[in-house]
Amino acid sequence: MRTLWLVVLGLAAAIFASPAAAATGQLRTLYVQATWGPVPFMQADLERVARETDAYFQASSSGRLSMPGSVAAPIQLRRAAFDSCDATVLRNEAPAAIFEGFDRLLFVTPRVASCPFAGEANPTEVLLNGALYRNLAAHELGHTLTLDHASRWRCFGNSCSVEEYGGPFSVMGSGGGDLNAFEKSRLGWLTSLVRPRGSGTYEIGPIEGPTTRPQALVVTTAASEFWFESRGLQTSSFVGSSVQPPGVSVVAGPAVGGDASSPFPRDNLLLANPSGGARYAFAGGESFVRPGIFRLTVQRHAPEAAALRFQWLDRLAPGRPRVRGRSVRRGRARIEWDAPRERGSGIERYTLLVDGRARRTVGRDVLYISGGINLRLPRGPHRLGVLATDRAGNRGRASWLRVRVK
Repeated sequence: MRTLWLVVLGLAAAIFASPAAAATGQLRTLYVQATWGPVPFMQADLERVARETDAYFQASSSGRLSMPGSVAAPIQLRRAAFDSCDATVLRNEAPAAIFEGFDRLLFVTPRVASCPFAGEANPTEVLLNGALYRNLAAHELGHTLTLDHASRWRCFGNSCSVEEYGGPFSVMGSGGGDLNAFEKSRLGWLTSLVRPRGSGTYEIGPIEGPTTRPQALVVTTAASEFWFESRGLQTSSFVGSSVQPPGVSVVAGPAVGGDASSPFPRDNLLLANPSGGARYAFAGGESFVRPGIFRLTVQRHAPEAAALRFQWLDRLAPGRPRVRGRSVRRGRARIEWDAPRERGSGIERYTLLVDGRARRTVGRDVLYISGGINLRLPRGPHRLGVLATDRAGNRGRASWLRVRVK
C-alpha cells in the first residue's frame, strides 16, 4: 500500500492496520542503490545512514531491536521498473542472490518524478525516492514493523480533522525524535505503563529512556483512551525546521470495546496544548482536562521524570443494565445483561445480586467473553440483579428480574 506525496513534509509510506507483535532481536537490513544510470549518492552516504538508523532503533528499543545495515554495490535495472513506484517490483527485477540472508531491503533510487512520494514501504521492502537521510529511513522501516503514522487531531472551533503527519515528536509523524509511548507499546518496547485506578500522583520516566520508571500513563474512559508520555529532550522536526521543547504530550484514540462512541476516528492522534500555541507538550503547572471526566496536571517535569497528578471528575453514576435471565438446568440459573449507557469514565465492573445480597463481582469484559454468568442456586424463586460501577467509583442502581430455579 502507498500513501500520496505530502508537499510540506515530502513523506509517504504504507499504513498497516494489523496489530504489531513484539519487535525484538536482529533484522539484517540491506541498503541498495538501484538506478537506470544516474548515481546521486555515494556509498559512504548509504553506510552513514545505515549506521545512524540502526543506532536509532537500538536506542528507541533500549537494545531490544537492532537493524544492522549492509550496503550492496549499485545495481542497474530497466528504467521501466522504476515507474512502478514499488520496492517489491525492484526486488523482483534484481538477482535474488543479492538479498539472501537479509530481513529488510532498502532501495535508494534517483528521483523518479512520476512517483508521488519520497518514501514507500511494503512489509519487508522500502523505497527511498531520490532522498536519503536517517529520519526518512527510520520512518519507512517503522512501517515495516507495522507502525502507522503519528498524526495530530486538529480542531478549529467545532470542526476537527486528522493531520496525517502532524505528530511533531515521533519520526512516524513530522518529528525527528523517538517513537512515542503508544508506538513503543505496540512493539513491546516500554519498560512498563501505569493505569491510574484513582486520584493520586504518578511518576513516569522519559520516553527516550533508559529508565526504570513506567514510560506512559494511560487513562481509559467510556469512549476514548489517552496516552501521556514525558519527552525529556527537545525534538526537532522531520526536516529540522522547528524544535519542540521537553514536556508531557498526550495522544488519544478510541477505547477498545468502549461504552460510547469516541470523537477520535483512530489511534495515535496527538492532542493540542490549548495554552501552548505551537508548543504541543504540557509544561509544569499546566493541566489536560476532559470536562466532567478527568483532569491531569503536570506537577513537575524534568529530564529524568515527570510527576503527574490525576483526578477523576466524573460524578455521574452509570445507568441500569438491561437484564435477562432463565433457569438453564437443575440448580442453575443464567443471568445476562446489556451494558448501560455511559459517557464518562466508563464501566469498570458489575456486581451480581441474589435475593438482595451481593453474590459476585465481575469485570466489564465478561460481556464480551461470555455474555453473562451462570449461578448455582437452591431450587425455587429468586430475585436476581445487576448493577454497574464505573472507573471513577460511581455506583449505579440495580436492575432486577425473577427466576424460578428447577
